[in-house]
Amino acid sequence: MEVIFSNEDLAMEILSRLSAKNLLRCKCVSKRWTNLISDPSFVRIHHQRSRCISGLLVQEFEEYGGNILANDYFLYASVNGELGIFKLMDESFPHPTSVIMASCDGLICYRSRRTEDVEVLDIVVWNPMTQERLTLRPTDCHVGSIFGLAFYPFGSSAKMISCFKVVSIQRPKHGQNSYSFVIFSSETGKWKTSLEVCYCKDELHENKHIYVNGRFYWLTRNQNIITFEVDEELSGVITVPGSKWLAGGARLACLGDSDGYLHYVGIDMSELRVWMLTDPCKPIWVLKHHINIDQFGEESRDHYNHRVWHSPERIGDSFVVDAQTFHDEVVYLSIRGRLCSYDFKTGRLRFFFNGLYLRHMTKVQATVLPYTPTLATIGIPWLKQNSGIAISFASTSFNYQGRPRKKLKTRKT
Repeated sequence: MEVIFSNEDLAMEILSRLSAKNLLRCKCVSKRWTNLISDPSFVRIHHQRSRCISGLLVQEFEEYGGNILANDYFLYASVNGELGIFKLMDESFPHPTSVIMASCDGLICYRSRRTEDVEVLDIVVWNPMTQERLTLRPTDCHVGSIFGLAFYPFGSSAKMISCFKVVSIQRPKHGQNSYSFVIFSSETGKWKTSLEVCYCKDELHENKHIYVNGRFYWLTRNQNIITFEVDEELSGVITVPGSKWLAGGARLACLGDSDGYLHYVGIDMSELRVWMLTDPCKPIWVLKHHINIDQFGEESRDHYNHRVWHSPERIGDSFVVDAQTFHDEVVYLSIRGRLCSYDFKTGRLRFFFNGLYLRHMTKVQATVLPYTPTLATIGIPWLKQNSGIAISFASTSFNYQGRPRKKLKTRKT
């Protein structure tokens, strides 16, 4: 093995195609492998090649309902058969008390669930690969319940140090015709309220938003998209392409990304269409894919026509073909509640054989987010001390076989 990898270029070419979890194990082979895998240039190459998702983060919940009615659950649906990540997610995410908000290049953002007694939310940035968690409690600013996450694996400034930003979008305290933005930066360790105001009367969907190439996009219930450019702090409103469905019908639409472009997936009558936003500043939409939903099963169109003539908010399980998310030319759907994927490159429809059914019995539609573990999440300089915000830091270190070592005590600063 060492003879084969004596050529450093060959070693980098082969190792950079392994998963992040396997690379952590490879570090224990030799000091030479450790140095190679830890090298910034190797990490950058691996990050560029590890764009394929390993699974989906799936959650259905009631904000105030807890687990009383047994309608709440969290599940990591593996796409590539990696059971180690599945077990790690299942055992580590505190789903009875938390709501997943976003996933970005291996980091996950979730918040505490609101109760009748507690409205002040804790926002947590979680690195599942290392089990590091950073809990943020906003002070001296007004935040809502919808948060986005932007991770910069190789820095967002001249320092070129890994960092992240959390963005909260909400209505101002005294006004329902606009949205304001509050930003947390790991570089400064502080929250700040942006001066930018976006004028839009639409209500937002709780979990239909995405971060793509420096911008956040939130889908509204009136089938518009609110955008926010993070670095310049500029916002805008984009109208989605195609014809509009029934009022509140954006359940049948989702946002996604492929090759660094925003994609919009909508189900219109008997067709599923995928549009790509080529220029967010103009904006320009291009129809990229369209297929007839009849090919998903003979029942699909009949059930679709049935739900068109009934109130979509009362049908529940009769939502037969719903778009959940889109990533790298693959649309993830629920067909009669069963999670599946359709690959536009191969034309293959694949069902997830894990007994997962999206019930749509909760007020908020199920959260379905792609998760991509990357080596770039290892060694992030987590914030450990700041004034002005309350922060807790907890970590569970893992050895290269994936077994947890002794858990460190929670430390507050």
